[in-house]
Amino acid sequence: MTESAQLSFAESAPVDVHALFAEGLALHREQQLERAMAVYEQVLRRMPNHAGALHHVGLIAFAAGNYNIAAGFIRGALALIPSSAAHGDLGNAYKELGRLEDALACYGEALALDAGNPDLHYNRATALQALGRFDEALAGYDAALALNPNDPEARNNRGVALKELGRYEEALDSFELALAMVPGYADAHNNRGNVFIELKRFDEALACYDTVVALGAASGETHFNRARVLQTRDEDAALAAYDQAIALDPELAKAYNNRALILRRQKRYEEALRDCEMSIALSPDYQEAHIGAGNVLRDLKRHDAALACYDEALRHGERDAGLVDLRGMTLRELRRYDEALEAHEEALKSDPNLANALQNRGNVLRDLGRFDEALACFDQALQMEPGSAQAWVNQGAILAAMGDYEGALAKYDRAVALDPELAVAYWNRSLLHLEHGNFKDGWADHEWRWQTPHFLNSPDIRPFDAPLWLGREDIAGKSILLYSEQGFGDVLQCARYAPLLAQRGATVILETHRPLAGLLARLEGVSQVIPRGEPVPVTDWRCPMMSLPLAFGTELSTIPAPNRYLRADPAKVEAWREILGPAGKPRVGLVWSGNPTHGNDNNRSLAFEQMKALLSDRFEFFTLQRDVRPADQAALDADGRVRGFGHQLKDFSDTAALCELMDVVVTVDTSVAHLAGALGRPTWILLPAVADWRWLRERRDSPWYPSARLFRQPAAGRWDLALGQVRADLERFASGDIFSTTQK
Repeated sequence: MTESAQLSFAESAPVDVHALFAEGLALHREQQLERAMAVYEQVLRRMPNHAGALHHVGLIAFAAGNYNIAAGFIRGALALIPSSAAHGDLGNAYKELGRLEDALACYGEALALDAGNPDLHYNRATALQALGRFDEALAGYDAALALNPNDPEARNNRGVALKELGRYEEALDSFELALAMVPGYADAHNNRGNVFIELKRFDEALACYDTVVALGAASGETHFNRARVLQTRDEDAALAAYDQAIALDPELAKAYNNRALILRRQKRYEEALRDCEMSIALSPDYQEAHIGAGNVLRDLKRHDAALACYDEALRHGERDAGLVDLRGMTLRELRRYDEALEAHEEALKSDPNLANALQNRGNVLRDLGRFDEALACFDQALQMEPGSAQAWVNQGAILAAMGDYEGALAKYDRAVALDPELAVAYWNRSLLHLEHGNFKDGWADHEWRWQTPHFLNSPDIRPFDAPLWLGREDIAGKSILLYSEQGFGDVLQCARYAPLLAQRGATVILETHRPLAGLLARLEGVSQVIPRGEPVPVTDWRCPMMSLPLAFGTELSTIPAPNRYLRADPAKVEAWREILGPAGKPRVGLVWSGNPTHGNDNNRSLAFEQMKALLSDRFEFFTLQRDVRPADQAALDADGRVRGFGHQLKDFSDTAALCELMDVVVTVDTSVAHLAGALGRPTWILLPAVADWRWLRERRDSPWYPSARLFRQPAAGRWDLALGQVRADLERFASGDIFSTTQK
């Protein structure tokens, strides 16, 4: 407010009030606000309608951050004497209260009375900018600068408006003019850096932010932006910058969110999740933070919680096609295939050109056995993106599921040609080769597994220091660590190689899952068995279990397949013999389902209601499963013909002892199939139409386990026919018709 305007309020007041108000103005100019307020209050006691005192009480309230009170007093002054200054100050109060439209109306009234006031043009422009009306804001800054060309703040804010309009070079010019006036203007340096980020001139952006830091004026926002640049080149430096941003502004939600992105890339999942949760706590409507939390939870295999995060994200922003597609991927991981299909179709309806959604839809159709429709999806995706190596991989997976070896191989080869670093193409190709008995190429491609997303996000990658042994070096007199890397069945299958290493003169140390440790402690040639998670000794070499076939140059004809290479603990066998009691009939051990989180569980597992087709009064039946799904447990209890032992089976050494007491083990493709086969027990394995690679194609026997017989679905989903064949063979077995387990 100008001095002439201040004095005009008091011209008609009595002399004593006029003098008192003048005293208040003098104190106000000297920033003695408490004393000035006391004087204004005396004026208002003598003259309650003193416009000048009302206005200035409002100004003191504004300075104290009491914007509602300020607005009330200034409105009182305006009711008595309208003035440009009071309209402008009321606009400022409304702007601080977030009442931007009201602020604009006040600035309009002020400018109608004083169009030559640059501050009014500037303040009006800031309100327009806050409303996102950048064209109008730019015009306002231009009007202010026409009246006062040497205003660095107007130059700086004009640059911000130009940046928001995408006029980046003009914005840089505006910031540089501001800096020419005030070289140490930190906000202009910071905003200049923001424009350089938009222009992808990251080195110049970083230099701007470093200047702000050197000036000692870095805010949390500055460190945040600096971290955004560093994030692309030095993750640790970026983390430090985000830490600084958070230290300066603990409520900067986006800093927590971005820090979580780096922590996730570094596989520090729990820390990343905490940052996402903090970001959400600070800004519950922050869609990106909900998405970030969902992504971390997917990495942690907590798919239900991830889905809840994506649903929350959809409630707090646009129904983005990519986010809906991501939700569909999570539903697929939860095996909610129909819902997943709906999500991918919704994403495609929103964005028909979203090739990734087409591929994801194809993957779900493959899961549902709708192979022709899946192929059509991948064909369409390739029409959009013919260079998409992943789409060629997906096509190959469909053809492999349909039994088309040559067609699938051609697709994988094409994917590798397009992207020689696409690990999943080699991985899928390895499984195809192995399934068809081409072990030489299969084992070589199999080493790419470590670079696939599944393994990169897996705890199976552990930092052992010893060099990798793949069979080239002489191992005699050396120590070697064999370690688990996938499931129980994979360890049991490859345990056969440990005695062969010992025969070559190696000291063999085996690190494995804790439930297997007791059983594998009895494995010939193993010097020490270490449960996974416990410290391992220093060794000369290391080899992951599933790399042993490559290291030994295993071909189909050279698979080391003794009749048995594992043995149960005799004491446990006797203990279980006591539990079972005398055998009145042949004993059959049953396993109808495996780990429900296994990627192929829906194809390889049955329900107990289906397995009941095998039950007859000619046998005693026992379940070898430790964990039974709730629906199966209810059916098992209701039937009463199968004895189960639940948590009496403490680990695989108990299961092995129980297998030893069975005349036949009938199992789906799960770890017990490998256990019983390794023990040399008659093992009948139920397989889906397209089975896991290790059971090869069409064979009725297994070159890995001489005692195994394979019962395959003749067509996808036809467990009834496979079970019918098992039942018929059980009847023959009960009748004493002993047949060869090597029948093809």
